[in-house]
Amino acid sequence: MRTFIAVELDEACRRRLARAVELLRPMAGGVRWVSAESMHLTLKFIGEVDELAIPGAIDALGPAAEGAEPFTMRVAGVSGFPSRGRPRVIHVGIEEPGRALTALQAAVEAAVAEELGVSPERRRWTPHVTLGRVKDARRCPRVEEIAAAVPDQDFGRVDVDSFVLMASELRPNGAVYTPVHRFPLGG
Repeated sequence: MRTFIAVELDEACRRRLARAVELLRPMAGGVRWVSAESMHLTLKFIGEVDELAIPGAIDALGPAAEGAEPFTMRVAGVSGFPSRGRPRVIHVGIEEPGRALTALQAAVEAAVAEELGVSPERRRWTPHVTLGRVKDARRCPRVEEIAAAVPDQDFGRVDVDSFVLMASELRPNGAVYTPVHRFPLGG
């Protein structure tokens, strides 16, 4: 089973992000856009996991959730990876000045490494919501042009009171995500 751990976005935020995608779609060909219902913040991509390992992963992730308090994050700012020139990924940033999100991600990363043997990321984690993945760079404008095409880049504040272990099924028209287990923050 292909899995990842995510923070879900509320409906209002996903609607605003979907409007930004509709503004960008005509100008950025060669991009596979993420559907509104699939938009989320990934805390940790795990990859393929034997279904028999899922109960152990759930047990290991419980303390990460219990040790974190609910918080609010702001979803804002259209950018890309890389952040200049032609992007490979078009995304929106996440702001959470209290560092609760960074601490939660580190706790999730440690739990997954210990229980499933998934290596921690070598590069610094950058919280973001993916809007689209560029499949043909020749048909996609530069990051600066993409950002300029979205006049209102504040997509709202999201109250985070849980995270989710998700299953990801790859299909020809995009991935389908199914919640496996929800972890409420603070127990």
